[in-house]
Amino acid sequence: MTKTKYLVLGTGAASSWAVRGIRQEDKEGDITIVGKEPYRTYSLPLLSKGFIQGRYPKDKIFTVKEDFYESNGVTFINDNVASCLNTENKTVKLENGDEILYEKLLICTGGSPLKFNIPGSDLRRIYYLRTLDDAKKIKAAAESAKEAVVIGGSFIGIELAAALRELGLSVKLLMMEKYPWQNLIPEEIGNYFSKLLEENGVSIYPEQKVVEFVGEKSLTSSVRTESGEVLEGDLFGVGIGIRLNTDFLQNSGLNIREGLLVNEYLETNIPDIYAAGDVAEFNDLILGITHLTGHIESAQFQGRTAGRNMAGTHEAFSQVTAYDTEIFGNMLMFVGGLQYGDEHIIRGDTDEPEGSFSFKDGKLVGASLIKPGGKDIRAVRELIELGESSLVYYKDVFSDSRGDLMSLLKELKNPDY
Repeated sequence: MTKTKYLVLGTGAASSWAVRGIRQEDKEGDITIVGKEPYRTYSLPLLSKGFIQGRYPKDKIFTVKEDFYESNGVTFINDNVASCLNTENKTVKLENGDEILYEKLLICTGGSPLKFNIPGSDLRRIYYLRTLDDAKKIKAAAESAKEAVVIGGSFIGIELAAALRELGLSVKLLMMEKYPWQNLIPEEIGNYFSKLLEENGVSIYPEQKVVEFVGEKSLTSSVRTESGEVLEGDLFGVGIGIRLNTDFLQNSGLNIREGLLVNEYLETNIPDIYAAGDVAEFNDLILGITHLTGHIESAQFQGRTAGRNMAGTHEAFSQVTAYDTEIFGNMLMFVGGLQYGDEHIIRGDTDEPEGSFSFKDGKLVGASLIKPGGKDIRAVRELIELGESSLVYYKDVFSDSRGDLMSLLKELKNPDY
């Protein structure tokens, strides 16, 4: 049986930042990382934001240097995953039968793509995007394909549709939603991005549920929707969400709701076990709720905090995180918890909006910013952190494209400003 002081399950953003956090506090304790893939940490967002299009070669998507594990005293066990956790004995059993005895455990196993289970879903030419190897397959398929059908109205689906269009393919985008990112942004902003996609050659089919993949000789040739729409193609990309990789935790005694429940210190209900990243359903001190956050910046900062706490500190995770995407040269930044707002204010003209702000009980909880400057991003983060219940009353500042968010922030923090 292998023994280690710190055991990290997963190789994503939370994993490598946990190593940094541990090494801030403990320079010597041995660290073991177990990962399903053979690769060191790379950027998932860059797969659809440049790698598939050929803008980023493979060596540019890695977020840590080639010697990162070696220089930080990390034992990397790749091509393997945990199959069972025994919290009483503090052991993790791997799929290959090996066991690891740990002192401190971090679970940051991420998620796997949700896959269709409908007629024809086992045919070829259907691609899911989650890993570097997935991206390689899509990139290779795109070299000979002419017509792509992409399914999904959130980040992966929209970014993949844009990427394939950049490569010159004809692209049809199907979504169950009425407009892109419907769970995050108001309809006016969604319509703006629908228009942007269509102006750049992506045909959008909203409110369509795929019920069948059709093909012959094991090759998909079309999809059929519930409304009877049939769309043909020779490359089918799917981005309909993820399922969290927590199956191995069944019967472990850990509290699991949607994700693995952790407090503000990213601790689970069992001592010496922490979680970070996609799988962590954490106590958000800023928004006052317990929820999941599935993007890279949150995973990074949670990983670092969890690592430091594993090594002996007692630091609460309290940070407004953000995720950016780019659609045909138009940058969009999602800040905070937009999905929790029940009132929205559009910034600028609805035909050419600069974003939107989401409010809950008068407090700013999130924002979408189109082509933002750094000052606006910083101001929004800090305005959310304030938790000021009267912010919704400053509608004129938020709605006016000339409204100075930084000045508003200074005024609220210092009324004599």
